[in-house]
Amino acid sequence: MNSRITGPGLILISTWAAALAPNACAQEPQLTALQASLDTVTGVLEEALDLNQSTTLFGLSVGGIESTYLMGQGVVFEIRSPLANRRGRMGLAALNSAMRSLSESRNPFEALQRRTRPAPEPDQDGAEGFYQDMMDRIARVDYSLMIDSAVQQASESLRSLRTLGNIEQSDFDALQEEISVLQGELDDRLTQLQALEQQIDTQAALGQAEASDRSPLHEQLESIVSSIEPLRDSILERAEELKQRSDIAEREYAERWQQDLLAFEASLYAAMCDYGASLRELPDGEYISLLLNNLGVDMDAGTRRTNKIHVLAKADVIECLDGGIDAVTLQSRSTAYSY
Repeated sequence: MNSRITGPGLILISTWAAALAPNACAQEPQLTALQASLDTVTGVLEEALDLNQSTTLFGLSVGGIESTYLMGQGVVFEIRSPLANRRGRMGLAALNSAMRSLSESRNPFEALQRRTRPAPEPDQDGAEGFYQDMMDRIARVDYSLMIDSAVQQASESLRSLRTLGNIEQSDFDALQEEISVLQGELDDRLTQLQALEQQIDTQAALGQAEASDRSPLHEQLESIVSSIEPLRDSILERAEELKQRSDIAEREYAERWQQDLLAFEASLYAAMCDYGASLRELPDGEYISLLLNNLGVDMDAGTRRTNKIHVLAKADVIECLDGGIDAVTLQSRSTAYSY
């Protein structure tokens, strides 16, 4: 069923539409002029904050500013800083540390000192005691799990150092090669140890334990052990050294990043005071919001606030432009939070 509005109702709607039309038309040039002013501020701020540098492999800029005007509220400047990329490096380093911690929880480091154990005396009363002594000795010197853990931890530490830019590529390659060589030599010794264990099992099954059989086995075991332990200690020492270097590098990197963030925010407020003249075009009573992309504060271990937001009153920015207050006071009057 079709319905039609006639009479006074039609006159009222027509009058309302006619009244709105001039307002809509009047707003268009105002918004266009405002957008032009905001584009000017955006370009000036990018230059002042050095955000338009080419920092990627293909010459693309990872920094920049985009503006959005919200009528009746103000302007939002979304700011992308290279600091966000540097924060990503911290995340990768933290992941490497987490992997290293998991490895440590499975096979914790022993104290970095050689544990000398007296060699068991062969049991003169029979073959069974002799072979049991040998097998016990082998069990005490099989460091396979410990070595695998140390190598993994050393590798994770090296990756953290490279991620944080704390090690030259040549040094990284040399350390990797050193660890690889040590691991290869240890693998050879452990293979010899396994072969000796099989030989002992075979002789034990045959009941062969004459004096002439005991001495070569015992000497062979001592030779393998004496070559394994220095290699083991070298890998453990190198892994612990790299772990300490990585931990220090992560702390120093995080401290530098935080200091750089504070300096960037201070520079941002100074730039607003020095170069924000075009913001006078904003209507009175509105606000300027600075959204720092991916620079939010970590609240705790389980909560991440992705962005940091600073909200400034237009009136305060104009006062700073006119010299009534400085950038530090402007920052103290703003509202800042992570979200």
